Amino acid sequence: MSEHEEASGASRHADRLTGRERRWVAAAAVGPVVLAVLVLAPVAAVTGAAGAGEVVGASVVYGGLLGLAAAFVVVDRLRARQCPACRRRPARGQRRCRCGYDLLHRPRYVCDQRHTIHFEAGVCGCGRELQALPTATGLASQVLVSLRAGGWLALFLVLAGVVIYVLEGRL
Repeated sequence: MSEHEEASGASRHADRLTGRERRWVAAAAVGPVVLAVLVLAPVAAVTGAAGAGEVVGASVVYGGLLGLAAAFVVVDRLRARQCPACRRRPARGQRRCRCGYDLLHRPRYVCDQRHTIHFEAGVCGCGRELQALPTATGLASQVLVSLRAGGWLALFLVLAGVVIYVLEGRL
């Protein structure tokens, strides 16, 4: 068994985030709530349709949902920098980890029974030859597409509300 295979079996859970990284996650989670207050308060003040409680409630709900998604993306990106073989976080832009694992292509191998993921080609413990797995992709791209679609939808709804107020003569 190689050192990569031993490392994968010994520590299946990722290392904890550092204090700096946890602050980044907290800022990504709280930032959208503050942004929602800053966006909704002037709209409510101009239209006079909502009180302070409704603005705070809407900001917590919608900003909180956006913050949850943003924090998830931040954690996903921080974890993507981690070497899967030895669990170290090499410097940004480094192509190989100190353990020798290729961080650029991130090769992974498994037998047809899918017993354990290995980081080097060879033979599984059951005697079957290991086959290369497709390159892993993070969830960040799908989440970012969802966030962009949600942002455009929110902009459309705010503009539609303003147009309705203008057409009704309230604004």
